[in-house]
Amino acid sequence: MLKSGGLYVETDLGFMWHVPPLALATKWLGDKRVRLGVAKYKKEDVVLLKGLIERGVYRAVIDRTYPLEDVVEATAYVETGQKTGNVVLTVSHNGSAATR
Repeated sequence: MLKSGGLYVETDLGFMWHVPPLALATKWLGDKRVRLGVAKYKKEDVVLLKGLIERGVYRAVIDRTYPLEDVVEATAYVETGQKTGNVVLTVSHNGSAATR
């Protein structure tokens, strides 16, 4: 689903479980690229990401949101392999969900 010339950066340590082997061969099959590795976040990287989010260039895909108290249920859902985006745990403050 990448645009022509697009770059997919995988930062998950378990990447081999969900990146199809064909995706690793993109260098030879077209102009889309895949980079693998462990994320090393620097301040300037976070500032760049913040700017992309604020300009609407980057939008995280959130599948479901669970309160922290339901972490076991959230984990069970993730382990079904059916999630289509991120699963978010919300932390409440004084009984109400955080909104920041």
